[in-house]
Amino acid sequence: MLCRESVASSLREHLGTYLLGSLSSAFLTASQYLAVSSAVSSYLPVDPGTSALITSYGRVLGIILVLLLNSLVFQGILSVLVVILAVSSVANAGWKWAFTLSGVAISGFVGYWLGAKFLAILEWISALQNNRVNSSDTYAGLFWFGLAATICYVAMILVLRKSYDKLAQKYLLV
Repeated sequence: MLCRESVASSLREHLGTYLLGSLSSAFLTASQYLAVSSAVSSYLPVDPGTSALITSYGRVLGIILVLLLNSLVFQGILSVLVVILAVSSVANAGWKWAFTLSGVAISGFVGYWLGAKFLAILEWISALQNNRVNSSDTYAGLFWFGLAATICYVAMILVLRKSYDKLAQKYLLV
């Protein structure tokens, strides 16, 4: 019964890691939608893939599809990393290094993804400002969504740390 509770507890923490990482990306994706939507409604040029989807499905649905496809790539990579983390937590020998490296890989990947997305949004805002389009709403959205993404990212790291502490305590008692 103790093992079952331990597995349920670590599963909950791994799902929490996945959920918090996904939420942090989703917040910045919402801000990216605002920036791209402002650019498209101001008739600024967008990349050919986005332009093709907007032409085929309309402005709102086209932008959502582009961002959704981008988010699916993130979700796929994050889910693989979380599965590796979960497998490393049940390994008896050498779990400490495997779990630590998996946790660093997850936090590094999510942090890199968020940073790249943040810079992409800043590029859109810069393009809006250079073309004399009012970007105050987009910039304010980036601030609030970026703050929420940062909170989720830090919470994800804290959940990873809590999971590591529980594993270390479990293997010290055994």
